[in-house]
Amino acid sequence: MKKVKLSLNYKGLDNSGLVVFSKTVETCITGNVNFPNCAYTASLLGAAYTDLDAAIVAKDSSINLQSKRMQVEKVLYALKGQVELECKNDEALAATSGFPLQASTTHKAKTFSVKQGPLSGTAELHCVFTKGCAYVWEMVSDPINTGVWAQCDITTVSALTVNGLTPGNKYWFRVKPVKTGNEYPYSDPYMLHVI
Repeated sequence: MKKVKLSLNYKGLDNSGLVVFSKTVETCITGNVNFPNCAYTASLLGAAYTDLDAAIVAKDSSINLQSKRMQVEKVLYALKGQVELECKNDEALAATSGFPLQASTTHKAKTFSVKQGPLSGTAELHCVFTKGCAYVWEMVSDPINTGVWAQCDITTVSALTVNGLTPGNKYWFRVKPVKTGNEYPYSDPYMLHVI
């Protein structure tokens, strides 16, 4: 049986982005019947990110901000562990927690990757193909089967940062390389829960 693993997808986020990520997780856990034993830890998370947010607004010293950030990260880590235990390896239940599922290397193509950008509401896309390609980048909001793919950009480089995404929403991305008139098929779609 495959063990469900969740991701702490906040690396590279500034303190405000970490607050948004934490609010999303707390909102998803609070009142969620799938995770009744996580309510107390979710309330600790709420207190921790509220302290961090207050320190940001007050423009506290970097040492105090770092201390508050570390507290939020500790509570997130503990809550992630609780959710992994309570979801009983059910991916559908785990997905309701607000934490993204950890990507499985067997399910994601190594030629295309998507990760949270450095700022809230951004995504970083990367594709590996031979030199001389142009790249057609597309996205659609979740659920994937009810939307129409929209073109993000066409580039001659294999990386793209997408801005203006709504924090808390899920988006699907794909890419199609084009080289000297030959169009390759689109990559498998890759979903990102934007924070």
